Amino acid sequence: MAEFKEVLKHGRNYLVAIVATRALGFISIPVYTRLLSPNDFGVYSVFIGIIGILSSVMALSTDRSVSRYFFDQKNEEDFKEFVGTTIILALVFFLLNSILLIIFAEKFGNLVSLNKNVVYLIIPISFVNIVGLTFEQIYGPLKKSINIAISSLSRVYIGFSFSILLILLFKSDKYYGQILGQIFAGFIMIFYWVKKIKPYFKLSFDTAYIKYIFTYSVPLIPYALSGVIIEQFGKVALGNSQDLSHAGYYSLALTVGSLVSIVIAVAHQAWNPYYMEYMNTKNYDQVDKDFVRIFKITLVVAIIVSSFGKEIGLLLAKKEFTASLYLIPIFTLGYVFYQFAYAYLRNFGYSKKTHFMTITVFLSGFFNVLMNLILIKKYAELGAAISFTLAYVLMTVIAWFFNKYYVKLHETPMKHMIIPLLMIIPFYIILYLSLSINSLLLLIIFKIALTFIFSAILFWKERLDITEYIKSILNKLKHATHK
Repeated sequence: MAEFKEVLKHGRNYLVAIVATRALGFISIPVYTRLLSPNDFGVYSVFIGIIGILSSVMALSTDRSVSRYFFDQKNEEDFKEFVGTTIILALVFFLLNSILLIIFAEKFGNLVSLNKNVVYLIIPISFVNIVGLTFEQIYGPLKKSINIAISSLSRVYIGFSFSILLILLFKSDKYYGQILGQIFAGFIMIFYWVKKIKPYFKLSFDTAYIKYIFTYSVPLIPYALSGVIIEQFGKVALGNSQDLSHAGYYSLALTVGSLVSIVIAVAHQAWNPYYMEYMNTKNYDQVDKDFVRIFKITLVVAIIVSSFGKEIGLLLAKKEFTASLYLIPIFTLGYVFYQFAYAYLRNFGYSKKTHFMTITVFLSGFFNVLMNLILIKKYAELGAAISFTLAYVLMTVIAWFFNKYYVKLHETPMKHMIIPLLMIIPFYIILYLSLSINSLLLLIIFKIALTFIFSAILFWKERLDITEYIKSILNKLKHATHK
């Protein structure tokens, strides 16, 4: 449990960072759904979806190799030169892709239901994201999670402030205010990121690093692209086949459901340096213990979000935006399978056999697009949500297959995840049946009891460790109060 406490320590910092990053899509809901029309909210949702899809393409994912090379560096000077080469390469590809986007802005806009002026704004916000990712790629392996937390908090709240101000200034097409607010905040943050990157940067363009960058990073383009497509394509497809308002409704439900993904993102960032160390020392027992705990935490959060997600959405948003909140449990199940899949996807990165990661997520992403095109016509938002979850189920199966028969790297036994996953199914069924309870107070009490029972059953074996950990936190708080 001692090693896992270190993961929890960094996880706490990353939790702050991830919550802050998601704040624009979550805690700002009461503001944005009252200042924006459903159509404006839909335009911004589609824009953010496109940004997620294009962020990896703009720099050809070359900036994603830094965190992996950190564990292969010969010395500090070697790492600085690698960072320098990576940044130059990323900027070159970003410039070339920006030119192409400008040339084909109108055609691309027609394809995704955005006007060309909005398409142009993809360029500056993508540049901001590239610089920010480079910063995170350096400070993540360094285990300086507090710096990442501070960065994310600052960017989110500065962006939120600018967005509100600019939305109020625009008389029509208010989504421009929301987009420009994020861009202004990003360029302010660039000064901080550059200052923090500078000690680990040396102006260099060594061709010896290029093979490493392309071997590791370029195959990650389909991985990053397909992963985002699974989450974002439903918005774009709904915007095209239905209207932008439906994309906004779907986006609100996905935003609430994505509370589960916060746990996943925190776990990935906080645990990854430890995972690398455990794999290097062949400490597979610790790998299994940590991942099973992380998976169980994900399941508990999925039950909590499924239970209270609709109430959260109703509390935060105007009623006209809440038509799709019934989809939240479906989204949470999809995120659970994404966490499951990561048990194997992580091995592809560690072994540097990223082409298996590429194939896995490409097939899953392609399946998601295909299912969206089929199911949205029949079931609208429900079809998009089902496509989302089925894509992650397929991703888990494919990732397990490649790791088992091709990569052949240690994996946490599947039964350790299957058993708790099967345990969650009766709770989802009971949760669905509980919708017939008419009393709101009784329904909330029932859901709290259901969540508590599930959590107790799931963590029964770890109950003593959890009790000791809680006691240690309470003792620290007690000492801090006395001081």
